[in-house]
Amino acid sequence: MTTPISNITAERLATQPLREQSTMMQAVMDASQNALVYCVAVRDEQDRIVDFSYLIFNQRMVELTGFNRDQLAGQYLTKLFPDVKPNGLLQRYIDVVERQQSQTVEFSFLINGRITWFLISAKPLYDGVVLSFEDISDRKWVEQMQQEQAERLQATLDASLSSIITMRAIRDSTGQIVDFLMQTANQAVERDLFLKSSEITGHRLLEVFPGNVESGLFDFYKQVTETGKTDQTTQFYIDENGLEAWFTVAAVRHGPDQIVITFMNITESKLQELQLKKSNEDLIRSNEALEQFAYAASHDLQEPLRKIQAFCDLLREKLGVQEDDSVDLIERMQSAAGRMSALVADLLTYSRLSTQQPEPVPLSLDNLISDVLTDLEWAIQQKKAVVHVDSLPIIKGNVSQLRQLFQNLLSNALKFSYPDVPPHVRVSFREIRLGELPPGLAFPVMPVVLEPLQKSVRFYEITVQDNGIGFKPEYRQQIFRAFQRLHSQKGPYSGTGLGLTIVKKVVENHYGAIMAESEEGQGALFKIYLPISY
Repeated sequence: MTTPISNITAERLATQPLREQSTMMQAVMDASQNALVYCVAVRDEQDRIVDFSYLIFNQRMVELTGFNRDQLAGQYLTKLFPDVKPNGLLQRYIDVVERQQSQTVEFSFLINGRITWFLISAKPLYDGVVLSFEDISDRKWVEQMQQEQAERLQATLDASLSSIITMRAIRDSTGQIVDFLMQTANQAVERDLFLKSSEITGHRLLEVFPGNVESGLFDFYKQVTETGKTDQTTQFYIDENGLEAWFTVAAVRHGPDQIVITFMNITESKLQELQLKKSNEDLIRSNEALEQFAYAASHDLQEPLRKIQAFCDLLREKLGVQEDDSVDLIERMQSAAGRMSALVADLLTYSRLSTQQPEPVPLSLDNLISDVLTDLEWAIQQKKAVVHVDSLPIIKGNVSQLRQLFQNLLSNALKFSYPDVPPHVRVSFREIRLGELPPGLAFPVMPVVLEPLQKSVRFYEITVQDNGIGFKPEYRQQIFRAFQRLHSQKGPYSGTGLGLTIVKKVVENHYGAIMAESEEGQGALFKIYLPISY
């Protein structure tokens, strides 16, 4: 029968001299990558352990401590390493011997100017302790780097104004996503979700926010996780925990089964949007009602005014030539009815400009002003006026509104002239840059343009200049206000006081601005500024 090799080895070891066994044991210890040492307890007169003495140690221990074997053998632990007492290691070793219980602890030492981490295992043996020192510095440095990286990542997340949560998909046995584990959350989540980040991280999504299923957000997250396609959505959320809000959410996949969601609670702005939508709908209904009223009022008022004028004509024919005041009174009635009719017509025009916004189309200003001058041909002949029109551009606008604009400006140029001086009117045009606009212009919608791009924004400057009676400079704003007249109703300069108000409204409807320059007795200059593309 063959004897097992292990038994033969044990028998040989038992019969070897003690010195040979010791040599063999030392060789085994020296082969270890860990520093190994056996220290015996040093006791005082009261039999209390006060120190340890080095008895057996391996080559790795010699290399770590920097002492040779003679310096280590028999030396006290506290003499070679005084720090073991204040840092608590000495007491730990004492506890191991007295309680006969092993301990493991991670500890760092300054060795050759460098912090070195060890995993120290202490095991009781007779009246002493066996210590094993495993160098774990590389692992600790990796852990520290990971910790610092995690802290930097968290700091970056917390610096974001948007709420951010990273999640990992949880799948069932069939591979279907059934939930998400929320792994990290930044500080902004407390503002948007009313929960601290510590109440979110480490928890399942549907446990903390069950309303994600009904709101459709859960399916949204699943789709991004499965397809890897970044997406965003705006959803209303409500759950049994009392959270009720509108959210705008963006999700991006960040590795297999990992997604990052960025979101903001937009409840306040959404409510404002809904309120604004309701206000706009109310305004549209109000404008429609106003438009219907304006049409009805125009029709209902114009008809009796026409009858008054017709009855006045009949009365004049019937009375014939008389020496009393009857004919004068009738003429006054006709004049008042005529002014009222013109006022109603202008009010209706202004109402249409305020409530109707037809789509702009490309149109030729040359052709448009040519048509206006044809309509004003009789007044031009009566006044012996000279009208010079430069070559004008093709612009984008509303034909009827722009026709009304130039008809009002040219009519005013003919009307507000000296009786014995033929009117001279000039319509000119040029293109200008944004930086060339006169100061003080009020645009209804002014494009926001960065300084480097100003050269690319251009405007049409269209001027209408006459040699008429002009007006005082202090009236340059007042003349555009409704019913702001500078002259009496009587005389050659009568009107409704709405002509220039209509002009200004047309310019604003085309996202432009208008200004007037004049000196009393020196004619008037109107400048219209229209953006080339609006």
